[in-house]
Amino acid sequence: MFTLREILKKDIKTINAWRNDSEIINFLCCNFFYISEEIDEKWYENYLNNRDKNVRLSILESDNNHLIGNVYLTNIQSINRSAEFSIVISNKKYWSKGIGEAVCRKIIKHAFINLNLNRIYLYVLEQNTRAIRMYEKVGFLLEGKLEETVYKNGSYHNTLVMAILRKNYNKDIQNNKI
Repeated sequence: MFTLREILKKDIKTINAWRNDSEIINFLCCNFFYISEEIDEKWYENYLNNRDKNVRLSILESDNNHLIGNVYLTNIQSINRSAEFSIVISNKKYWSKGIGEAVCRKIIKHAFINLNLNRIYLYVLEQNTRAIRMYEKVGFLLEGKLEETVYKNGSYHNTLVMAILRKNYNKDIQNNKI
């Protein structure tokens, strides 16, 4: 179905095209900007210099190694054992195929079991109900709502904060929910 690997320099051209696709960006908590490939190459170099605080993975279709999206754990805090989670299935051909949920489950397991994190949090646009349902399905809980935090398409939008804790993840595994 899919495989994960660290993003590579050769991925930047595709990632840049996605970051310049307003339909994809409309689902995310970021604003749309036209971003040059040169800027994304600098972003990639910055990532390489800060790998201890970030895990940035490409999602590949298993059959052909075709790049279909990205999943990240960023802002890793070693003392608090926390990280920010984000995922995007950018290749629209793979939307609503269950890949996002499967990737979420895999990266959550990696975060708690291999990276020894205690808390994974995320931000999601309130109107992105498809993503919210998926996050709830894999164990994220709503922590709060930030009012009018993102301005896009001529209006302000609310952002939800969701998180999953290791103790709840472990409990869900014991109860066969995950």
